[in-house]
Amino acid sequence: MSSPLASRRTREEVDATLQVAKLNAAELLPTVHCLSFGPGSGGAAAGDFCLLELDPALCQQLEAGDRSFVIRGDKDEQAVLCSRDKTYDLKIADTSNMLLFIPGCKTPDQLKGEDMPSNIVHTEILGFSNNYWELRRCRPKLKKLKRLLMENTYEGPDSQKEEDSSRSKYTTEDLLNQIQASEDEMMAQLQVLHACEIGGYWRILEFDYEIKLLNHVTQLVDSESWSFNRVPLTVCLQELGPLEPEGEMIEHCLKCYGKKYVDKGEEWRVPWWVF
Repeated sequence: MSSPLASRRTREEVDATLQVAKLNAAELLPTVHCLSFGPGSGGAAAGDFCLLELDPALCQQLEAGDRSFVIRGDKDEQAVLCSRDKTYDLKIADTSNMLLFIPGCKTPDQLKGEDMPSNIVHTEILGFSNNYWELRRCRPKLKKLKRLLMENTYEGPDSQKEEDSSRSKYTTEDLLNQIQASEDEMMAQLQVLHACEIGGYWRILEFDYEIKLLNHVTQLVDSESWSFNRVPLTVCLQELGPLEPEGEMIEHCLKCYGKKYVDKGEEWRVPWWVF
């Protein structure tokens, strides 16, 4: 068996090939790439390697070392790629031309910028593919998020459900592992769902419990003759402390249905129709 060096083409052989192909060497770049499958690629086959097409912005993020990119999806779901703030469908695009993986290969534009004499570059092919993955921006798949959180709604600290450790609870990391959305998109949807992080787990308040909290607030506003445009948070938490030791639940309701503003202390403007 001949060695790879013995089978490499010479300049004369390259020129002869150009003549047979009826190509004018003067119209071509002087550098010639002679391609061959190297010893390490003898077992390579289509499917051993994957190509991913990226737009310039995503490519710059990856090259800059951004590690937020992740592929998400269960076995019964179409996989998506997520960056920190966007979601993309992953689609396979077939091509009639074989795509070769050639490490260190220089493009014609790169060769034009080099001042080098006519030469032959012997390049080994690492692998090949007949298709590539392309990205298409898509909406985050968030329906599953509400379904997961509704499995175990929060009824308050005294609920017997809170003593049952077998009930499902989800941290941010748990949800990211199951929801096909970027972290920013998922966190925004958690706000839309009025979800609250309790003890490190995301929960949706049970409807009756949420109404009870809002009733506490409206009764306090009425008894203190406050305007719904000026509900002082600190005083509100102090007065309702005996009824709701978990003051963050009261604050959570004000955050969900009101608007925060600061004027001589932290206050909340709550639309009257909420009550």
